[in-house]
Amino acid sequence: MVEHTVRTVKNRDVVQMVEHTVRDREVVGSSPAIPTLFMKNRLTQIFTLHFFNDGFLASIILLLPFIKQGLHLSLTQVGFLTSILSVSGIVLSLPVGYVGHKIGAIKILSFAIFFYSIGFIAVGLSFSYFYLILSFLIAALGFGIFHPIAFSLVAKWAPIDKLGKAMGNFTAIGDVGRIVLSSTISFIIVAIGWQKTSIIYGIISLFSIFIIIFLNNKKGDVKSKKNIIKISYWQIIKNKKFIFALLITFFDNLASSALFIFIPFLFLNRNINPSVLGLFTSAFLVGNLIGKTTLGRLADKYKNTKVFIIAEFFMAIFIFLLTLSYSQFLLIIFSIILGALTAGTIPVRSTMISESTQHHKQYEEVFGIASFVANIATSLAPIILGYVADKYGIINSFNISALFALFAIIPAYIYSREKNLIKISTS
Repeated sequence: MVEHTVRTVKNRDVVQMVEHTVRDREVVGSSPAIPTLFMKNRLTQIFTLHFFNDGFLASIILLLPFIKQGLHLSLTQVGFLTSILSVSGIVLSLPVGYVGHKIGAIKILSFAIFFYSIGFIAVGLSFSYFYLILSFLIAALGFGIFHPIAFSLVAKWAPIDKLGKAMGNFTAIGDVGRIVLSSTISFIIVAIGWQKTSIIYGIISLFSIFIIIFLNNKKGDVKSKKNIIKISYWQIIKNKKFIFALLITFFDNLASSALFIFIPFLFLNRNINPSVLGLFTSAFLVGNLIGKTTLGRLADKYKNTKVFIIAEFFMAIFIFLLTLSYSQFLLIIFSIILGALTAGTIPVRSTMISESTQHHKQYEEVFGIASFVANIATSLAPIILGYVADKYGIINSFNISALFALFAIIPAYIYSREKNLIKISTS
């Protein structure tokens, strides 16, 4: 009797939470006062900013071989500069989520673009390693705060029934930016030198701030902040579904984020000619684009947890098959498939992060936490796989990746059960 009463009260709370979430979605994204075209334009502008952000991030890394030669740096010094860019994502994710919620996501994006633009210009003006460190620190501020804020805006502005598609397009356009902007920088450097190239890229990126002017246009934005209850990080983290979404993100990143780094070593172990390694890595990147745009759409059409679990299961299978294959044709096919599965789960799990915290309406803080967890896993993955490869061989490092993919299925399954419980409670 007591158990039945508790369950009834719990179910009533769940119903109220879901009704509140639906009302908020109607106000923010589906109200006649906010035309669908207006929201689409905003998403397009965010996608454009992501194109430039990821393209410039890839480009600044490609400057390093030329900087090393020009300023006579050691590989240790080059590695330290790269680590500044990597660590910034971990250090800045949580504070930027908090600050973004306080002062506004659009303003934070403006700061992000400004910092990495000035960073590029400062790199071009650097004449010593000390000034390079300062320049990379400035650029890292911009790159480190961009993604949590941009993801939060996509979650806010995308229609809830097309969130997977929006997340897929958003992540895919970043890859397109990497390919387009980074593929041209080497030719420009050879023509005019790395310093002038860096300054030009900095000036170009400054112009993307003008997109912020359109994003900052408040016309049609009728969202009322009076109805949003401010909650702490601890209150967000106490959300059981969000914890499972974070565990999904953590294990998925452990499984997939370092594969691209170690695949060339596996292929060299297979006595593949080093001159054709680029063909296999390109196949992996093509798979990335296919996966991000396809799996995000499938998450909208079917259950996101079902799509994720199937993708992780096949990821583990194809990682295992990759270690067994010696055929170059099969290695290319497996590389494309793995590229699709490893990158395609990013928009799918992003829908879970958004979905599990819709009632909080504090997407900046939510995606700040998610970005923090994802970056920790991304930093740990190459260390773990590198250690296993040195100790037990490159094959076993891939087997560990496959194991991490299977681990990601466990919280995804529990998350799915939690979601079904809410549906049953509200019916």
